[in-house]
Amino acid sequence: MTRPPLSKRSARAGRARLEKKRLLPIPRAVADELALHAHLSLEAIGADVDEIPPAQAVSEVVLLARYLSDARRGVLPDETCSPQTARWRGCDCGRDTGRWDVSSQAIFALLAAIVWLYDRQLQTAPLAALTTTSDRLDRYKAGEAYQPLQKRRA
Repeated sequence: MTRPPLSKRSARAGRARLEKKRLLPIPRAVADELALHAHLSLEAIGADVDEIPPAQAVSEVVLLARYLSDARRGVLPDETCSPQTARWRGCDCGRDTGRWDVSSQAIFALLAAIVWLYDRQLQTAPLAALTTTSDRLDRYKAGEAYQPLQKRRA
């Protein structure tokens, strides 16, 4: 039996390694850095910081948590994280006044729960799920309407 040339074997082995990596969670240091950014952004808007980046970061975290939940990576009730909640009611006021106020304890508690869920999702979701979710966020930011993933047949 003849073996394939070394170049073909190494190409197949490289693809196999890449596919295995896509099934594993991202490195812990990367997940911790992303989660820290989300938590700090939440604290910034909770402290009434007059800047857009923390508010934008929390809005993106809300959407990413929703998309990961759609991919069966953590449970997020529909009413908790609808696209309307992604704008968390303070965005309209913040866009008009430049002040991103989360004075309502209920809204802040809701956002905090979502950020904690996102933190847990980052620790466990495979790279493939995170990549797909990031692509969905990019499409949403480009103007594509939110659409839940199709339900898989049993």
